[in-house]
Amino acid sequence: MVLAVASGSADGWSFFGLGHAFVANMTGNTVLLGISVFDPHQETLRPLIALCCYLAGTVGGTFITRRIQPGALWAKSVSWTLFLEALLLIGAEIGWIATAHAPAPRLDNLLLGVIAVAIGLQSGAMVQLRIPGVVTTYISGTWTTLTNGLTLLGARTPRVERQKTRFEERLALQAGVLAVYFLSAVLTGWCFLHLPRLVGAIPTAAVLLAAAYGALGTESEQ
Repeated sequence: MVLAVASGSADGWSFFGLGHAFVANMTGNTVLLGISVFDPHQETLRPLIALCCYLAGTVGGTFITRRIQPGALWAKSVSWTLFLEALLLIGAEIGWIATAHAPAPRLDNLLLGVIAVAIGLQSGAMVQLRIPGVVTTYISGTWTTLTNGLTLLGARTPRVERQKTRFEERLALQAGVLAVYFLSAVLTGWCFLHLPRLVGAIPTAAVLLAAAYGALGTESEQ
């Protein structure tokens, strides 16, 4: 859920502050690219930058965490990936503050790309953990699995009856991820109005918290 805060806030940051493109919601970027084919007023470059950089980050996150064992709850490689993500977000935040949160077009695109790479790293790492029905960046999948699970629960036909408690816990986790994703976007919108310098601090702090907590947890287990 902490990582969902990072992606929800980063999406709000990029959409409102860096040219109306998303760094986590690649469905939105794909749609923006599609309609730009026939709409001369629709921006093409920025959604394309965000999409390509996100994919590059996903490749990096997947490569770094490629040796995670099936069924692992966490791994050191995930924490290292998140620390790398945090460094990229810190760099983007420094650039954001240095330009008085109004970067020139070229720097605007650079910051967008850096943040998209960072979120892609997070996505690549978290997919390796294979948490059923929970994704911290592309939220459409979490919405779908939550709705599907609630429907099955309401019909009293959960997929695995012997693990009903775990099934319900998973639904609660999915709902929590969606809630914090939404609330982090709300908080980011508030910061744009009142404390624009702190916009980039929200996803950075969330990623650092998750990375540090995960690193301490894996060390204590060993």
